[in-house]
Amino acid sequence: MKNNLVHEGERLDDLEYNDLKLIQNIKGYKFSTDSVILANFGHARPNDVYVDLCSGSGVVAILFSCKNNLNKAYALELQPALADMAKRSIEFNGLEEKIEVINDDLLNLDKVFGCEKVDVITVNPPYNEVGETSVTDEIAIATHELKTNLETIARVSSRALKFGGKLYMVHRADRLASIIYELKKNKLEPKVMRVVYPKVGKEPNLVLIEAKKGAKPGLKIMQPLILNNEDGTETEELKKIYSRK
Repeated sequence: MKNNLVHEGERLDDLEYNDLKLIQNIKGYKFSTDSVILANFGHARPNDVYVDLCSGSGVVAILFSCKNNLNKAYALELQPALADMAKRSIEFNGLEEKIEVINDDLLNLDKVFGCEKVDVITVNPPYNEVGETSVTDEIAIATHELKTNLETIARVSSRALKFGGKLYMVHRADRLASIIYELKKNKLEPKVMRVVYPKVGKEPNLVLIEAKKGAKPGLKIMQPLILNNEDGTETEELKKIYSRK
């Protein structure tokens, strides 16, 4: 029974795409719009070897693999409780044959897949630096660089990606300089960037980046993505991303 997959203290959220659902802990870490826009930003081919890093409850892996009609996807998550929720969400959606959850440290990415074996990586990493928190619970680990950081993510991604492979990342806009530095240092050339604004008239808070391993320099900057109108209602593009009418 599907209901047995949702445990006490958890809820079932609608991902608003193809009737997909996601199990989330009511008091724990929950996905937000940044995961949804990342899954919509990236692209892959059906036979690509695809891995989602820092996968949390599996929202990006589920949405990205379904939107791109992938034959196989892998979700790598360090925290056992989140990895377990991701597995149950995948089972709830009947995607067990298409998405595999790996409960491991991303430092072991090349041990799991080998060097230069992956075509596409997505990552919605912890945004905040360690000095911004002293807490080490589930939410803090998911949102702060307590267990990994930009440098590590760029390094392990570069090692795992094939030449020409792509990394899709969403991160804080105010850390853009550090993001570009770490990517280029690890031979991941930023090729496409889209700045995200929470609302008309507000400063940007997020940035979406596509980086390609071994590519020549040359960055395309897309039109800004604005999530909400001045009156607080969702923009037409955000409605489209969420498949809302």
